Amino acid sequence: MLVGPPGAPLTFDTVVPGELRERLTFTSRRGERLLKYVEDGRLIRSVSLQGNYRLAADSAEKLDQLIRRDGPSGGADEV
Repeated sequence: MLVGPPGAPLTFDTVVPGELRERLTFTSRRGERLLKYVEDGRLIRSVSLQGNYRLAADSAEKLDQLIRRDGPSGGADEV
């Protein structure tokens, strides 16, 4: 599940760079962890995305910057 601001358009054309995928961290009840099964910037197995995880604050900020830069607003501050 992906949660964003109400009324925000969904697009599926933003590509997350491999070096960012390798550094994404998630939090759960057990603590913070890296995304598993990433090799050379490619997600090999999606099993590590199954469950309830929240992006760690720094990873969420990096993805937000990427989406705002590549989004339909053309890099505007408003989403």
